[in-house]
Amino acid sequence: MDKNSKEENNLQKQYFSVKESLSVLTGNGSKNISVEKLEVEGENDSESEKLSWKELAWHYYKNETLLIEVVLVIILAKIYPPLGGIYFFPDITAHWIAVIVIFFLSGFALRLEELTSAASNIKFNAFVILYNFMGISCVVNFVAKFFYNGEVISEDLMKGMIICSCLSMPTNMMIVLTISSKGDEAVALFLATTMNLLGVFVTPLLIYLYLQDDSDIDFLNTYRTISLRVLLPVAAGLVMKNKINGAHAFADEHSGIFFIVREKCLVFIVYTTFCHTFMDQSDSTGAQILVMVITQIILLSSAMIIAWIALFMFFNRQPKLRVCGIFGCSTKTAALGIPLISAIYEDHPKLGIYTLPLLIWYFSQLVIGTVLSSRLSRFVDYKLAKYERERQQGNYQPKGCGLIGKPSWA
Repeated sequence: MDKNSKEENNLQKQYFSVKESLSVLTGNGSKNISVEKLEVEGENDSESEKLSWKELAWHYYKNETLLIEVVLVIILAKIYPPLGGIYFFPDITAHWIAVIVIFFLSGFALRLEELTSAASNIKFNAFVILYNFMGISCVVNFVAKFFYNGEVISEDLMKGMIICSCLSMPTNMMIVLTISSKGDEAVALFLATTMNLLGVFVTPLLIYLYLQDDSDIDFLNTYRTISLRVLLPVAAGLVMKNKINGAHAFADEHSGIFFIVREKCLVFIVYTTFCHTFMDQSDSTGAQILVMVITQIILLSSAMIIAWIALFMFFNRQPKLRVCGIFGCSTKTAALGIPLISAIYEDHPKLGIYTLPLLIWYFSQLVIGTVLSSRLSRFVDYKLAKYERERQQGNYQPKGCGLIGKPSWA
């Protein structure tokens, strides 16, 4: 088997592995990813109408597992906060065991050997990384502090919005949305992996830069904690995967189980975090939280629109990269973000409020990304067909509007 065939097989295996592991996360998104599933569901519309309410409820739960479980555990945390705040020993079970499990499985699932070719696109990768880390965080920092100074939101929500803006992109959601939209999946994998590794070091620095004296960050203790709870588990997962015979096949075969375990650990961290928050009442009012929610949705939408315009200017003749870029520039990770925030602010009484803006951003990007995926998929098909016709007619312009060379797909 030649090198190209081997890479294609690996890419197909990665696609179906990620698609299967995320089917419980992206309800509508999973429908966009799988054409076969759409056809089967279209043929069985009459049968679905006969489903009982229990079956419909179970179907919805399977499609929106994370969203439903997070909402439920927040409600449970409000009902009796001491259970998760004290009796479950969150300092050990949530802040250590659950975080270590999440990052160990993340390291075990990393595919570093497949990132070489995607890493060569330096201009695009640098643009997305700088836009996501620096561009979004600068704008959100200005908006959050403007609202706080105007007493529109509380200090806790202001800090939470800034902390959310300093996080990296999500790995799994980024890959799935890119694939379902026919973007460049290899570049998406590279960006998600690179940014999550960078985020371990960059996120605390950005938080300190924007909040300064109000950041409540002890750098020595923070990086010591991150090294023990994040870097060491990731390194252990990578070493085990590359040193143990059959580890790669085992990781591919059980990727769905690993995702579920990570998801449950994340839900548990959210539960104990909000238990701790409800035990220490926040100064934020319902109106302030509503303003924060609306603001986060507007900021995310604006970030995607501006990113799309910038991608049109600089990478106009590379539709696959533009689709990958719109998700890479704007999405933020909850699966790795919440454990990282808990490592930075492990004993802080406002930890739950700090994570709330991230949860709003995360679910908003899931909904918006799912809605856009089918439209972006048609956009890629149209552009590639158009450029191919131009090439055959001898009218193709390699640079188009942007500062690029020959398209990577040509």
